[in-house]
Amino acid sequence: MPTASAPLSPTVQQILAHNRTFVARGAGEARPASGRPARGLAIVTCMDARLTRLLPEALGLADGDAAIIQVAGATIVDLYGEAMRSLLVAVAELGVRDVMVIGHTDCGTCGMEPEHLMEALVDTGVSHVAIEEELNRSSQANRVLTGFAVLEDEVARSVRTIREHPLMPASVAVAGFTIDIKTGELSPVAV
Repeated sequence: MPTASAPLSPTVQQILAHNRTFVARGAGEARPASGRPARGLAIVTCMDARLTRLLPEALGLADGDAAIIQVAGATIVDLYGEAMRSLLVAVAELGVRDVMVIGHTDCGTCGMEPEHLMEALVDTGVSHVAIEEELNRSSQANRVLTGFAVLEDEVARSVRTIREHPLMPASVAVAGFTIDIKTGELSPVAV
């Protein structure tokens, strides 16, 4: 017997109401026909909500121009994690030939210590025992819980990880940048 779904939050209820109106207007129909990025571009960037409009506008991207992969800190943490998997799929299946890694100023992951994130998880209801068990079980857990010290160094590290991945074709160009969260200005990162 199916279990009852958890009640929807007011935020999700508002989104669903908007979606019904959106669909009724036919607003979703003016989309590119294909999921292939028209510019052959994939971008790895941060999940920071301030980038939702800023990044495409600052880069002159329209809907359908690029595959955008958003992860905390624009960081490739795991050689075979979801961000890297998404890049490999984008290259092999979607025709991506250029990858931009774009970190941003005022990133919450910059300077984040594992102890801070662990305490924040505890504050949301995750037990200390569960955290310790995960840290002991997985060699990647500590890296996942850790931020970085210098934005440019982290962008450069992610670029090198992508370039040196054994399954990434050498023909794919990978470059790193930072974006100023206030102005949208891109700055190249030396790798």
